[in-house]
This record gives sequence, structure tokens and C-alpha cells, in this order.
Amino acid sequence: MIDYILKPDSDGKTKYQKDYAKGGVKNLIESAYFTMNADKLIEAAKREGNNSAINKFKNSLRSSSINSKTKSVNRDNTDDTIWDSFTKRLRIS
Repeated sequence: MIDYILKPDSDGKTKYQKDYAKGGVKNLIESAYFTMNADKLIEAAKREGNNSAINKFKNSLRSSSINSKTKSVNRDNTDDTIWDSFTKRLRIS
């Protein structure tokens, strides 16, 4: 990305400058909007990503619930950490 933005070609312009110029007023408006609202947009994207990941994880836990008739969990190994138990449960699904 650094080269795209900062490294000029033989004509003295960067690839970014050339691409930006192709978009005309549309790129100017998009750039101004993003610059003006960057913090809000980034936070919204983070929230959406977190919510999506949490929902996906919850759904995977629901769909992989352990049924004592079909699956068993080995509880004899006392050396297991919480993380070991968690990863074994994920592998069962």
C-alpha cells in the first residue's frame, strides 16, 4: 500500500494519484466523506465484525451441543485446562 500511495512511476505520478484522477468528483466526495466520518465508520465496522463473530460462535455452539446418547466427553483427564476442554468441544462439531 505504501508503494501504491507514495512510489511515483516514470511520469512522476503514483498509482494512487492515477486511480484517484479516474474517479473524478465521485472520488473527491468519497474521500471527503470518509475523512470527515473515519472514526465513526471504523467503529461501526469493528462493532459489526465483533457482533458477527460472536453470533457465528454462538450458533456453532448451539448446533454442536453434546448429546449424551450420541457423543461422550472424556472427563477422566484432570490435566486438561479450560482451553483444552474448549478446543475439544469445538473439534466435536
